[in-house]
Amino acid sequence: MLTRSFKSLLIGLLCASLKAEFPNDPKPCNYGDTECIKKITSYYLSKKEGDNSINLSQVDPLIPNKIHINQGTDSPVNIDIVLTNNKIYGTSNAVVTKVTGFGKDLTKKHSITIQVPGAVSLLGDYVLSGKVLILPIQGEGKSNLTLVNTVFSIDFVGMADEKDGEVYMKLKNFHLHVDPQSFIFHFDNLFNGDKALGDNMNKFLNENWKEIFNELRASIEKEFGAVVDKVISQVYTKYPYAKYFNE
Repeated sequence: MLTRSFKSLLIGLLCASLKAEFPNDPKPCNYGDTECIKKITSYYLSKKEGDNSINLSQVDPLIPNKIHINQGTDSPVNIDIVLTNNKIYGTSNAVVTKVTGFGKDLTKKHSITIQVPGAVSLLGDYVLSGKVLILPIQGEGKSNLTLVNTVFSIDFVGMADEKDGEVYMKLKNFHLHVDPQSFIFHFDNLFNGDKALGDNMNKFLNENWKEIFNELRASIEKEFGAVVDKVISQVYTKYPYAKYFNE
């Protein structure tokens, strides 16, 4: 039989859960207070494990679904890379440097600029085929794709989504721009494990990283953008838009 005190405890916990509101530590920002929003976003990004109170999934490492980077035959970098079982490390070092939007009108354009010092590394399995200039390239194994000292610029437009009489924000026209200081490629087991050919190809890719990255930029931004879009979208499913801000 449940004791009276234990019953009271259960009832108290139930009531607390039913009354749960947007967390007050750190305190919510005012609408459009970009300095405050910069600080609070940096705070949440630093929490590697995420934060269930705002539906923020694990931040570091991020665990994406399959990533597919490809470039067509009209490009001198005509390659197809499929990345599976990958994790993205280094994102918890992010610092938000600029924010616009996030006013009362959620349908306006919102933007966030994030600087990540050091490395953001995508580690896992790869399958690769194609050509770089006139050089054939193919392989399957482990890969390490690392962005160094990178600025990520995010912009999107909010869309009102009414549920149960409350207005939530959905993201549309989402775009991620990636501007690294350098980009490091490493593919194990290129050319069926021919070490000399593999080492030479990795060296060539890294010596010409800027030209190769620029050819692959649109595909990289689309695939990484989908990962970031999912993380931010999940946060805004937790509460109605108005709950994220003070008046």
